[in-house]
Amino acid sequence: MKWVKAAGAVVCALVLVVFTVCPVLPWTMGQVVAAERADRFVQVVAHADDDLLFMSPDLFGAVAGGRVTTTIYLTAGEGPTGVEDDRDPRAYVRDRQEGIKAAYAYLAGVPNVWRSRVLSLGRLPVRVDTLAASPRIRLVFAGLPDGGDPRADGGHDALARMWARDACVRRFTGPCPHPCVRRQDVLDTLRALYQRYRPTVLRTLDPNPPDWHGDHTDHTTSAKFAAEAARGMKLKLLAYRGYTMTGWPSNLDWRARRLKEAAFQVYRRHDYRAESGPRYAAWLKRMYLVRPGVFGP
Repeated sequence: MKWVKAAGAVVCALVLVVFTVCPVLPWTMGQVVAAERADRFVQVVAHADDDLLFMSPDLFGAVAGGRVTTTIYLTAGEGPTGVEDDRDPRAYVRDRQEGIKAAYAYLAGVPNVWRSRVLSLGRLPVRVDTLAASPRIRLVFAGLPDGGDPRADGGHDALARMWARDACVRRFTGPCPHPCVRRQDVLDTLRALYQRYRPTVLRTLDPNPPDWHGDHTDHTTSAKFAAEAARGMKLKLLAYRGYTMTGWPSNLDWRARRLKEAAFQVYRRHDYRAESGPRYAAWLKRMYLVRPGVFGP
């Protein structure tokens, strides 16, 4: 990999991580729970449902076992809501957040009651929701614009523009005022969250999918941010296929599939855009883990 100096920061000039295409079958639930007893997890994704669709059932062991697990959602996930229809996009963002909280509470087997606080970790403050009956489980909402939102600071793909061109972007939701944030601000906040929650395992999506046109730019860009923020830390990095796994063989057994479908159905009740269809049906039958790697000095 080639590294260059830009604006006083070290920036990766090529793809951060190169993964093999060979898929890895998911573990059974018992194996996951046993393996997780000594681990602390952070997931970094773009949208509130990426973890349920693409990192599950691996995600479930830590949540069901009340292990230390923190999921960070970089975008608000508003998409074209309010442009393609007459719905309120900010209400839709709140609905999605309520849906993902309900799904985590369901998986943890506890009441859906959360405590919220705002963490100011620099120019990108975040909201942290902690599950009251299982406080090791946290959800973090950064509220950056969704890549599918044509209103997002002058065009599509706000997160990708921040990564590639250091674009100035204002959060779509979150504490006011909304100052301009840039690439380094996102990296600083992620790194501060890693240091705060001290994960041993970082889960993210695939930064380098086999078909660049087959995945959401928010997915690939969130993975690049996640991995870059972890540089220099001793973390095990696990990357998961996103949309590109759609045409691959189903690889979940019936028990894992039923649990994944049940958890997603809890979320789906809050998301009017998550309508039934072949894409969701395909993702709920699959989980493809890219070859694990270790990030460290």
